[in-house]
Amino acid sequence: MSLIQESDEDTAGDEAVIDECIEELDELVMSLERYPPAAIAVAMGACLGGLLGALIDERRCTSAQARELLREIESGVLDEPISLER
Repeated sequence: MSLIQESDEDTAGDEAVIDECIEELDELVMSLERYPPAAIAVAMGACLGGLLGALIDERRCTSAQARELLREIESGVLDEPISLER
């Protein structure tokens, strides 16, 4: 499931953009290490909610697509072993 509309030609470029974005977000999150992980998770959840709401408002994705993404995130988190190490 992807909120980015892809054609076969754009897939490789989209993947590169996503990888670059993940790297930058990872650096940002690492800079927040002074905050407890739970606080970061709540703040990121609020940001994600705002971003998804904006995408829906701008008709860049449907509510169903946003729900599917959230289900995938939930499934990925709950299906993976949880590490308490930082």
